[in-house]
Amino acid sequence: MRTWTWLLWAAGALVLAAAPLPHVDGDAALYGRIAKNVLRSGDWLTLRFTQDWVVDKPPLTIWFIAASLRVAGQSDAALRGWQLLMTLGLAVVTYRLARLHANREEALLAALVLLTAVQVLYQSLTPQQDVALSFFLALAHLAYLAYRHDGRVRSAAAAGLWLALAVLAKGVVAVAIFAMTAGGEWLLARRAGEVRGWPWRAAAVGAVVLVLVGAPWFVVGLLRQGQPFAEAFFLGGNLGPGRFFSPRISALPPLWQAVLAYVPVLLVGFLPWTPLVPGALRAGWRGVRGGPPSVRLCAIWAAGVFLLLSVSATDKVFRYLHPIYPPLAVLTARAVTSTWDAPRALRGAAWGGVLVAAPALALTAAWLAGRFPDEAGLYLPIVAPFALALAGALVLFAVLALAGRPRTAVALLAGGALVAWGLAERGLAVHWPRLWPWRQIGATITHLMQPGDRVVVFRGAALNFPEYVLDVDVEHTEDAATLGRWWTLEPAVVFLRVRDLDQLPPQPRVHTVLTTPAGWAVVTNRSPRR
Repeated sequence: MRTWTWLLWAAGALVLAAAPLPHVDGDAALYGRIAKNVLRSGDWLTLRFTQDWVVDKPPLTIWFIAASLRVAGQSDAALRGWQLLMTLGLAVVTYRLARLHANREEALLAALVLLTAVQVLYQSLTPQQDVALSFFLALAHLAYLAYRHDGRVRSAAAAGLWLALAVLAKGVVAVAIFAMTAGGEWLLARRAGEVRGWPWRAAAVGAVVLVLVGAPWFVVGLLRQGQPFAEAFFLGGNLGPGRFFSPRISALPPLWQAVLAYVPVLLVGFLPWTPLVPGALRAGWRGVRGGPPSVRLCAIWAAGVFLLLSVSATDKVFRYLHPIYPPLAVLTARAVTSTWDAPRALRGAAWGGVLVAAPALALTAAWLAGRFPDEAGLYLPIVAPFALALAGALVLFAVLALAGRPRTAVALLAGGALVAWGLAERGLAVHWPRLWPWRQIGATITHLMQPGDRVVVFRGAALNFPEYVLDVDVEHTEDAATLGRWWTLEPAVVFLRVRDLDQLPPQPRVHTVLTTPAGWAVVTNRSPRR
């Protein structure tokens, strides 16, 4: 048991050590700029990225970021620190979920599985809404299970409070997930004769708390912003229930492909524990058929979210899967600990580890080439050590599992995942600032700018970092003619790819002030100040 405790301490330290790492996801810069606008305007109720853009995210995570920036300044650590702490909090809640039905060893292992899963570690770096959604949903489910145990209305009130915070973090989809999970568990428990009737009084108390805490901000938004706010949050927008029925992208795959789309995402995101997913599924199925309430709930939670995301008419973004990992970690730990007394029971998972290692490397290479087709080689010093260490851990796990040493195999698999992630953190710290020196880019543009200058990003709409590192409005264009008109008619500072320099008119003359190894440049159409 001390092995799991020490590994958990190491995982927690590794999560916290990531605080000062440079940000790699443009969404972090997007939400950081919105939070800076909150601090600049003093308006904490109406969120804005630009003056005419209705932010389609609830406010809670933006408030966390704004508060963190106010306290700790505009640093990478301040932008993500709250989310790192929330990730550790999610591991604690996962432990408590597992502890409801299991001994301490199994609960520790559940928390360790969560904190060593690749997607959980990656998303801990990126301040977004998904970690907060998972955290508050997990607390709401824990409060529901407390009500199942003691029948106290205060537990139902606590569930309503946590659910309200989940809604303020991600939107009303949190209510759908909780209702599906808790309602499904209660229905199965009633069918099994474990409960009688329906908990109308408790549900009413929880609903009142949910409305009192979660509704006021939405009411203010409707009163201030009207129809655009309603579209964004309740009808066909980014976060409303309509998104699950009204396609948000022009060409959706057939239903059978959509259902399968998240399978490879889940298998890669759950590395290095992917070989143990079949065992987790069996543990969940046994829980549904006759296990403790907490296991049954985790099975419904994981399966329900997966199916909801799979059949929804929306883009298949990998981070949407984050709420699946706490219940999946609980089920995985249950499946693993059941093999301690039957060492050969991990033989299937062992061969799965060997089979997963090579495809994991291939998928990593394919993702890198697809995401950064022109500069994939520049990211190899970051990705290659991580991928090789993770593949090595999977192979070592297979060898030890086949040798009949399941505890050692699982411990080294978790340790290998931590080594791999440590190498990834080191790679980010050393190499990323060289490729994307955003602080230097921001300082350079600020030095160049004069009153009335236009700041333009050409064909980089998803970057968002210029908005975050600069305190001026930044304009984006994908159209070379528009860029040429702006360049010709007024002073401009432009951030664009080096290969797009030929899209600029020959007059005024192009002055290149800065270039980056990733192939971008800062240019201006007048002689820069010395």
